[in-house]
Amino acid sequence: MMKRFCILDCYVDEPACLGVPPFVSPYPRYIFGALVRAGVDETRIRYLTIDALREKDYHLDGVYDLVFLIGGAVVPGKYLGSRIGTLAEIRRIAERNAEQNFAVGGLISRVLDEKPNTLLVADDIEKFAHTYALNEPSDSRRSAHEIASWAVSGAPVMKQHPRYPDLICEIETYRGCPRTSHCSFCSEGLFGTVEFREPEDIIAEIDALIDAGISRFRLGRQADILQYKSDFTHFIRGFPRPRTAPILDLLSGLREKKSKGYITTLNIDNANPGTIAHYPEEASRILEGIVATITPGDTLALGVESFDPHVIAANNLKVSGDEALTAIEIINRIGGGRMNSIPVLLPGVNLLHGLPGESAGTFEENYRWLRKIRDRGLLVKRINMRQVLPFPGTPLYNIKATVPRAATHRFIYYRDKIRSEIEHYMLQRIYPVGTIIRENQILDMRAGYSYGKQIASYSITVKFPLHLPVKSFHDAVVIGHRERSLLALPNPIPLNSLPQKAIELIPGVGKKRGADFVLGRPFKEMKDALKILDGADEAITEKFSLTGEALISQKHIP
Repeated sequence: MMKRFCILDCYVDEPACLGVPPFVSPYPRYIFGALVRAGVDETRIRYLTIDALREKDYHLDGVYDLVFLIGGAVVPGKYLGSRIGTLAEIRRIAERNAEQNFAVGGLISRVLDEKPNTLLVADDIEKFAHTYALNEPSDSRRSAHEIASWAVSGAPVMKQHPRYPDLICEIETYRGCPRTSHCSFCSEGLFGTVEFREPEDIIAEIDALIDAGISRFRLGRQADILQYKSDFTHFIRGFPRPRTAPILDLLSGLREKKSKGYITTLNIDNANPGTIAHYPEEASRILEGIVATITPGDTLALGVESFDPHVIAANNLKVSGDEALTAIEIINRIGGGRMNSIPVLLPGVNLLHGLPGESAGTFEENYRWLRKIRDRGLLVKRINMRQVLPFPGTPLYNIKATVPRAATHRFIYYRDKIRSEIEHYMLQRIYPVGTIIRENQILDMRAGYSYGKQIASYSITVKFPLHLPVKSFHDAVVIGHRERSLLALPNPIPLNSLPQKAIELIPGVGKKRGADFVLGRPFKEMKDALKILDGADEAITEKFSLTGEALISQKHIP
């Protein structure tokens, strides 16, 4: 009897890999391809997500020869429209399907307890899947050569995703950390020797995904995009010299596909600020190539982690405050120009709470440096402040560090201060009133607001003060700024069909004028509408329309 397998995607949010919808990590694609290359018929492989199991009280709809479970998070973040699987949910799945055997992969396998029906795969679950299908199960490492084949064969699994085709595929360029020594919490260091994928293999994978109906991609599965195929014969303070030719060649191939319309969104993720600070010339050339290739509005996430010298020294972090500032200045200079009304590429700053050496003064130091960045007129797309999560095998995991209560209180105080005084300011600078943000998909509706985001890397949440169909797409005109989101109206702004609340929120209108406007509708001439809305922000009035077509758009990008 032919074997039957299931790939259960509980989603991943690992330090160098994102697979929470609309993102899809390489894991399910690699597993599917590994099974196919082992001779398993595609029709015998089922792909499910944690969302599907939640609807069935965590019960599978049958028994499989093996379920390959990927992902989950110990400390889940917040995601609009999706929820990552938790440790508790993964345990519940194993318990409620006691007759089913599971193989668990991804970094989550390092913190999960093994059960009678649960095998924790320490190395690569895609390699285990391949060997298991060949009746020679082995918990071992896969090679770049194997991935070259499995990534292409795995592309068709995307058609089984419940949100297909409105997805963005995370693409791996290499794994491992190129530094000679690593941060105390570095999970990439667990992979050992750095393994680079060949440019032609990456292009072949993207071609296969395009053939499967996917048009959005992010080169995100790597520790530092600038270190792709780096030179390990020359080091500065443990950082290898970047080689510009390989990454520029890869970008050139992607740029050609983008120019032909095969790629509609192209993002990148993860860069080491130390690479930029120590090799500004090489890094600048690579950044120029990135800016010439990506979709405008992208973010280059920088793992700064802390600006506190004591924390930097205790955890072997990447850069000092001055070096981080240099990296941010270079990215702003090269990527800060606007295209389609938004900056092409801006830095993001990742900060961690709970590291050894941390004190109550750490967070004031972080705030001080971020304020310096702000006061220099530099832009930061996002500031991510998270609790450190050490994985088994990392140096930090064996350090029983106790975070002083005073430090936690100061973290909360300065986190809120950074959000109100730094992040909000950045939002206003990056997205001034009147900015148009293209193709936002509506993912939720609460309290009279429709919540949407672009299917893109670190896309900003857009709140529309009206009801729009879930999963529909809308261009947005920014009319205001919330703490970590934008208030917007559909573009063009359909004056004759907007609810009164939405009219009142237009800058310069207010409740009285908004009520007068609604009483006078419908308007046939724009000049008559503008008489009542006199005083509205000019950046908004130029987007006014007397039709309501924008409210019924439900198109999907092919």
